[in-house]
Amino acid sequence: MSGGGAPAVSVVVATYNRSRVLRHAVASVAASTLGGWELIVVGDACSDDSEEVVRSFGDPRMRWENLPSNCGDQSGPNDRGVSLARGRYVAFLNHDDLYLPAHLEKAVAFLDATGADLAWVPAL
Repeated sequence: MSGGGAPAVSVVVATYNRSRVLRHAVASVAASTLGGWELIVVGDACSDDSEEVVRSFGDPRMRWENLPSNCGDQSGPNDRGVSLARGRYVAFLNHDDLYLPAHLEKAVAFLDATGADLAWVPAL
């Protein structure tokens, strides 16, 4: 992100009490070759240390929000994350998955180059 403008992509992660694996997902976004991202991690009424995991990165592009009551599936946290997103694009990352460093950069470049409304990228 430059000049305080909106990020190119908002990455939304829904999570529920999986802080040990969440750390790796967050780290994979932090290692992105694309600088213009924001990460929105939404807990489904988490009661573990997931918030501390996100905050431990000390990156102002990362936000944590915990829902007050458990939805029981990803739709509630994902919907909340999308409502907070400021990016031109929205990407979803499961709390137990990883992005390769160039994943977001390549996906955004593809979307920009083609004008596509959606990119599904199983392995970039």
